[in-house]
Amino acid sequence: MRGNKKFGLILLLAVFTVPAFGQGQPPDKTIAVFGQTIHYFDIGSGPVVVLLHGLGSRKDDWLPVLEPMAQKYRLLVPDQIGFGKSDKPLLDYSVQTYVDFLNEFLRQLKVEKASLVGESLGGWIAALYAAEIGGGAHLIPVEKLALVDAAGLKQDTPIPDLNPSSLAAMRGVMEAVFYDTSWLTEDALRKIFTDKLAVHDSYTVRSFLGNPTRDKERLDDRLASIKVPTLVTWGKQDKLLPIASGERYAAGIAGAKMVSFDKCGHVPPIEKTEEFLAVLTGFLGGGALAAH
Repeated sequence: MRGNKKFGLILLLAVFTVPAFGQGQPPDKTIAVFGQTIHYFDIGSGPVVVLLHGLGSRKDDWLPVLEPMAQKYRLLVPDQIGFGKSDKPLLDYSVQTYVDFLNEFLRQLKVEKASLVGESLGGWIAALYAAEIGGGAHLIPVEKLALVDAAGLKQDTPIPDLNPSSLAAMRGVMEAVFYDTSWLTEDALRKIFTDKLAVHDSYTVRSFLGNPTRDKERLDDRLASIKVPTLVTWGKQDKLLPIASGERYAAGIAGAKMVSFDKCGHVPPIEKTEEFLAVLTGFLGGGALAAH
C-alpha cells in the first residue's frame, strides 16, 4: 500500500489537476461532435478501448492507467460533453445525451468497433449504450463492456451533494469517493475546491441531477438487453454507490464477471491501480499491436 503522503499526492495529481504522463501528458485533441468541441486523448495502438469518466470528472482522471494500457490498446478518452475542457452547452443533460454524443464521437473518428470502460456515470452511459445495441439500435458495435462502480440502478440510500459549493460539501464528496482520506489536509481540500470551481461544470452536474428523465433511464429492467461480455469491478467500501449495485449488475447481465477490491472506495483505477489494471487487461485480452 502506498504511503499516505505519496498516495495523497497521486490522488491530487491524477484526479484534480493535470498530471504527468511519461515526460508529459498525452496530446489534447479536439473534434466537433454535433457542432460542439470535444477534447480527448487518442493514444496507443491495437483494439479500440474507450474510457468514460464519471459525473463532474474529466479525461485526466484516467491518467494513472493510460500509459500501461496504451501498450496494448488504442485508447480514446474524451472529456464528455459538459465536462473538462469540452464545450458546455446549456442542455437538459440526460444519459441519452451522452449515448448519442459517444456514438457520434466514434462515428466521426471512423471507429468500426470498440470496448467500453465506464466509471460511475460513465458506466451508466456505457451500459445504456450496450443495452440499446442489444435492443436493435444502430450504434457503433461494442466488443466488451467494463463497468467500474457504475451508476444507473435505483439506489436505496440518497447520494451526497455532488455539486459542492463549499469546502465542507467538497470534503463530504471526497469522503464519499475515497476509502483512504488521510491525505485530505485543509490545503489539499482548498486546492481541490479551487480546481473544481475552475472547471465550470456545475451547470452540467445540476442539470443532469435535476433532469426528470434521469429516473426513466435507469437500467434495472434493461440489463438482460446487454449481450456483450461484461466485467463488473467495484470498491468494497464504496460509500457513493454501495457494492450491492455491482452485485445487481453482475446478476442481471448474462455471463457477467464481478471483481471487487478491498480497502477501496468509488475509484478503483486510482486507489487500486495495479490490481485494477491486471483485472481489466485480463478481461479485455488481445492487444496485437496494430496501426490505426
